[in-house]
Amino acid sequence: MIPDNVTWFSDISHLLAEKLQHSASNSTSGIQLLQVERLTSGDIHEAYRLHTSLGDYFLKTNTHPESIRMFACEYHALEKIYRTHTIRVPRPIAYHHSNGRAFLLMEFLQRGKPAPGFWDIFAEQLAGLHRISHSQYGFDEDNYIGLIPQPNPQMQHWPEFFARARIAPLVKQAYDQQLLEKSELHLAETLIRKLPELLPDDRASLLHGDLWGGNFMVSDNGMPAIYDPASYFGHREMDIAMADLFGGFDRRFFEVYASLSGLEQGWRRRLRLHQLYYLLVHLLLFGRSYYHQVKDILHTYA
Repeated sequence: MIPDNVTWFSDISHLLAEKLQHSASNSTSGIQLLQVERLTSGDIHEAYRLHTSLGDYFLKTNTHPESIRMFACEYHALEKIYRTHTIRVPRPIAYHHSNGRAFLLMEFLQRGKPAPGFWDIFAEQLAGLHRISHSQYGFDEDNYIGLIPQPNPQMQHWPEFFARARIAPLVKQAYDQQLLEKSELHLAETLIRKLPELLPDDRASLLHGDLWGGNFMVSDNGMPAIYDPASYFGHREMDIAMADLFGGFDRRFFEVYASLSGLEQGWRRRLRLHQLYYLLVHLLLFGRSYYHQVKDILHTYA
């Protein structure tokens, strides 16, 4: 059953069937689409649960001009994390563009109840993901965090990467959009010069990149699962900073992660500085309600 208002679905149903058939590695029988269920949409994309004869799948779709690029980047990040076998993510299946509409198809994850020691397990698995490292910070492609382009040039040193690829571009955008004052622009320039003194280098770890409370769940086996990544190789404290920013993570998660990961001394003091990036993203996406938090960080560290 297809909802009446999903008029575009017939245009791509054959494509979905082909992708699902290939994903299921089942060449002896066709896949049957039983129902299309519209889910509560997020801030950016429409979302659907596809009930099929071979199980359920998750479909994202959008008509935004950048959506096919966004979905390609998300597919690549999910695939990168999936192949580490460290923490569960929905298995990506395909992305496609047809008649002005982009699609991202992946495994549908069922929700469950947390297993005993859930937060310990989550911290251990995230630490495992962060052990996947690279010789340089950055990624093999630029991607997105929300609707905001996220450049990922490869660099040797974290303070330089954080300055040039994270803070400076967003401060300029915010100033150009009159979301920051001239005084904050000068503070940001001062802060950027001081970053080598404030931020240590660390191994370049594979990050989720946008690890807030809305981007993880308890899966059907009681284990954590993460999704909607904005991945790159960066400082491990970035994922911890985002997890701390908006709540949703138990204190035990941070304690266990810190005990396992051997973060450099002073990591708690650096959380707020690393949160500057995410707050700038939210300032650009959602407006001036995030201005004072950005301003406070600039005043504190500049």
